[in-house]
Amino acid sequence: MMIVQFLVTVFDNPGRFLAILLLIAQLVGSAGTYPIELVPGALQSLHPWLPMTHAIRGLRAVISSGDFLVMWKEAAILLATAAVFALATLVYFLLRYRRRYAVWRETETAAQT
Repeated sequence: MMIVQFLVTVFDNPGRFLAILLLIAQLVGSAGTYPIELVPGALQSLHPWLPMTHAIRGLRAVISSGDFLVMWKEAAILLATAAVFALATLVYFLLRYRRRYAVWRETETAAQT
């Protein structure tokens, strides 16, 4: 969700398109439906970088073997990914605010003199 928020915030409508492409890539490349060996090579290289891959790994570990260590490891990766993209969105808003405030401040100073 944080990745989608970042893409939409920074890129607006093209970001929505990129988010849809990311969601489609995750459906195919996360090995949730088909084994990763049956997926095209380009998506196999994306497999470890997709957030849904980690969610599926964690769920499979708990369901099949009850291995909560794997689940917590995958949850930590997902949390780190969410934190990175939430921070990137915050940085974008801070930079945008500073840029707008600087322009407003310059016009206020020019109007007073």
